[in-house]
Amino acid sequence: MKTTISSFEKNSNTIYIICRILIGLFFFIAGFNKLFHPIFQGYMFNTISSIGFPFPAFTAHFTAFCECVFGLFLMLGFWTRISSVVLIIIILVALLTHDLNSIPKELIPIKPETGVYEMDPFTWLSYFLYLPQTLYFLFLTLFLFRGCVGFGIDTSKKINA
Repeated sequence: MKTTISSFEKNSNTIYIICRILIGLFFFIAGFNKLFHPIFQGYMFNTISSIGFPFPAFTAHFTAFCECVFGLFLMLGFWTRISSVVLIIIILVALLTHDLNSIPKELIPIKPETGVYEMDPFTWLSYFLYLPQTLYFLFLTLFLFRGCVGFGIDTSKKINA
């Protein structure tokens, strides 16, 4: 049992690095598509417009640019903490303005004749935790607190506590 735990501890930095690179890659690709792919540009513009943000064209391009650049930085381990903060802000704004509205207000059973049920807090929480933005937020918070570990450009500047 001790050797198993020791093996997990030895590989924890590797797993952390893989997660940081993949989350950074996700944001880079998402931002890149929103910047350069007409379909995703349209989705982003429509979403920003429907929420009511001022200057929707600028806001959509600025957000996509930040996702792309700071996703790349996160992937490279460059400005890891700053990149995490910027991406956390983007995730929180998306979560609060758009994604929380996707959680149903009531539960409709398979057989509608049995009636509609109110959403209880425990079930609402399960819907909330199913949102991918919640998981991205948790990973980005981890990257914010740990910074660049192992492989990355910021590694040489890391202060060991």
